[in-house]
Formats: sequence, C-alpha cells, structure tokens
Amino acid sequence: MHRRAFGIGAAATLFGGSLAWAAAGPQRLDGPRRPPTRSPARFLVVLLHGFGSDGADMAGLAPAFQAYAPTAAFAAPNGPFAVGGGYSWSAPQPQTGNRDADRARRAAAGGGPALDAFIEAELARYGLGPERLILLGFSQGTSVALNTGLRRATPPAAVIAFSGANLAAEGLPRTGRRPPVLLIQGDQDPMVAAGAQQKAMDLLRQIGAPVQAHMLPGLGHGIDERGVRLAGDLLRSVTRE
Repeated sequence: MHRRAFGIGAAATLFGGSLAWAAAGPQRLDGPRRPPTRSPARFLVVLLHGFGSDGADMAGLAPAFQAYAPTAAFAAPNGPFAVGGGYSWSAPQPQTGNRDADRARRAAAGGGPALDAFIEAELARYGLGPERLILLGFSQGTSVALNTGLRRATPPAAVIAFSGANLAAEGLPRTGRRPPVLLIQGDQDPMVAAGAQQKAMDLLRQIGAPVQAHMLPGLGHGIDERGVRLAGDLLRSVTRE
C-alpha cells in the first residue's frame, strides 16, 4: 500500500516545468465519498490530497482506514485549483525570496472558504456536529489539514498529517480545546524540509495540542502499512464510543 503526491517543485518537473492553473469551477468542491460500514455515521473523515493529485487517490485509502473506524463516513474532495492532471489547494502566488515566509503564507490560507463549505455540507449530510470531524491529509493536504483544523471555531476530533508539517503560527488560537494531532513522515522523504516535523511539534506543544510524531525508517514521500496502522490506532481511539 503506497500513495504519493508531488510538491510544487516536483510537479513542475513532472509537467515539463510549465503548469497550467485554473480554478476548478465555481469553487464548489466535490469528490469521492464512502458511507460508514456500520450505520449510522458517527464521525466524518475528510481526506485531503497532495499537490497535483486528486480526491480519488486519497479515497483509495479509505477502506484501510475504515477498518479501524467503521462508524466513520469518508469524503475526499478535489482541491479548488486544477493543475496539470490534478488539483491544488492553493493558487500560485508570487515568491518573495524568503522561502520560510512563502511557505507560512501558503499554509495560513488553509483550504479556504471552498473547503469550509464542503466540510459543513458533509457534516450536515450525516447530521453531525463540527466536533465529529476528523481531518487527514497527505503532503500539501497535510498543510491544509493542520492549518484548517487548528483554526476551526469548533476543533475537530483529530488531525492526522502524513508527509508534511507546514504549520503557520500566525493566527493560531491559544485557548480552548485542542484536537490530538498525529504527524507521520518517512526519514527518506525528499519533499519535506529537514526539521519541519520537529518545528511543527514545538509549535503544537506551545499552543497546548496533544501531539504524537513518528519518523518511519526507509519511507520516502508516501504512506505505507506502518502509517496506516498508526493513523488507524488514533482513528479507533477517537471514534470508539
């Protein structure tokens, strides 16, 4: 089991260095959905793909995760911006020359109003409150999961972050309940900056979020069986009633 997505640099190489960007329609997100295997739905897991990928890629992982959380419904929207043969969660932005500042600015945008609207509609579909949301992201989708989840008025039940740790400090709430956060990364990942996971852990601890982090030996930019088990253990813990 292995899924991967591409960061901006890799995607530019993949598509010959020239990317065609377009808003994906009138900013109304859609993508694959999977109902709970044990009704009624008690939680909603939103799967957020990486740059240049799509919801279908993440939805392929839903059965493995759902084995740990049978009362959870899953939804995997496509990002709002079409790029190459896939989607992105953010539009291209001018670079300032300060890579850290550019990353932070993109991260702070989260998934934007389109993702918020999608989440609210999916929660309403199952009659669930906002505290029943779980965000699970990969690569660019991890940035969205972290920065959207930690800024929601009602925190989600959990945030699971694969192969990414781009968390912006600006605007993070410092009071109230914090969701548990799980960071999972491979030690051979060429797409995530060295020290990014530790930096995110430090920031999460500063705001009082319970955080676990795992660096998986031999794994590149992807999700393997070890990551699924780690995420599954948290899903089981959070959704058990």
